[in-house]
Amino acid sequence: MGKPWYQMGVWLGLLALVLGGCGPRRPAQNETSAPVAEAAATRSVKVRVIEAQNGTLTTTRTTGATLTPARESQVGATASGKVLEVRVTEGSGVAQGQVVLRLDPVNAQTALRNAELALEQARVNLERAQRSTSGSLAPLQASLESALANLQVAERRYREGKQLFAAGAISQVELTGLEAAYNQAKAAADNARENLARAQRASSEDLALLRLQVQQAQNQLAQARRAVADTEVRAPFAGVVAEIFVNPGEFVSAGQRAFRLADTSQLEATFRLPPEEAAVLPLGSRVDLIYGGQTYPATLTKSSKIPGTDRLVELTARPQGALPPGASAQLRYTLTLAQGRLLPAGALRTEGRSTFVFVVQEGKAVRTPVRVLGDTGTRVAVEGLGNQPVVFPVPSSLSDGDAVEVVQ
Repeated sequence: MGKPWYQMGVWLGLLALVLGGCGPRRPAQNETSAPVAEAAATRSVKVRVIEAQNGTLTTTRTTGATLTPARESQVGATASGKVLEVRVTEGSGVAQGQVVLRLDPVNAQTALRNAELALEQARVNLERAQRSTSGSLAPLQASLESALANLQVAERRYREGKQLFAAGAISQVELTGLEAAYNQAKAAADNARENLARAQRASSEDLALLRLQVQQAQNQLAQARRAVADTEVRAPFAGVVAEIFVNPGEFVSAGQRAFRLADTSQLEATFRLPPEEAAVLPLGSRVDLIYGGQTYPATLTKSSKIPGTDRLVELTARPQGALPPGASAQLRYTLTLAQGRLLPAGALRTEGRSTFVFVVQEGKAVRTPVRVLGDTGTRVAVEGLGNQPVVFPVPSSLSDGDAVEVVQ
């Protein structure tokens, strides 16, 4: 006898459940979206950013400097002779005009006495000539005055004779005689005048020559006095006798160097820089001298502008403060390299000849080309950059277009 129908239905239902559990299962919606979201999160790069600022890029550097006197002179002998005495030693301070060494003055003093005698003789000759001229001109002056008086009398008689002749009081012979006497007196006056003038010219020329001789003798005397003074070689300015080139007993010639004098009241710091650095360090720039652990301000005063044999440009600065001459010091200076957008040097990336930075724009890293205007090694000034934040530091795996997440 068969099973009841309701038992057959139960077995069929169980079979359906078993078969359903063994078939394929449809995944849930949240189970499929989780891996996609996880992959998207993996492609986002976490970065830090900085803001580029407009400004001037400067750098401070140091170099060696030598301190030397601002004024130095090789003082030479102004006369020839044997050195009698050297009154100072090397390193001694001297005042302006102080005698440093003496030469033998005997020859110069002899020349001085001869010049004094020559001047005295010239003056005596001039005075004698003046007295002689005065004595020789007096008779000629008297003769001229007498001749002029005679001429005046003869002229008056001649005029009166012409009047008398017109009135018939005298004859023609008498009038002719009066005329002859007038002409003779006139000739005598002319002769006396010429004699006096000739004597005066001769005396004037002689006196002029003698006066020139007196002036020449005065010049020779002044020269002789200078020669005596030149036997003492003096310091032209206050300073320190850095070096002496002669010794007592030696013979020196005029112009031969005797000692070296240095004005240590004001020193100069001499240093050398590459031409490109010297070109951007203008005169008047402030620099610092570092000596003995202290810093002394200094001002740039000179620049050669032309590189030397070592291809460096020599510059000079004037320091403030008491420093020892000849010492070596460190000189610190600041160079203005460029003006532009300032960034850390590590923000730059290069590829071939291209230089660029990464900026963050709309959640992505955007490669932006820039041109470097100046570089200190740690900071750079660039152009071509806008106001977008710049990625720094730059992850090594960052590429153009990558999604980024800015973190603090």
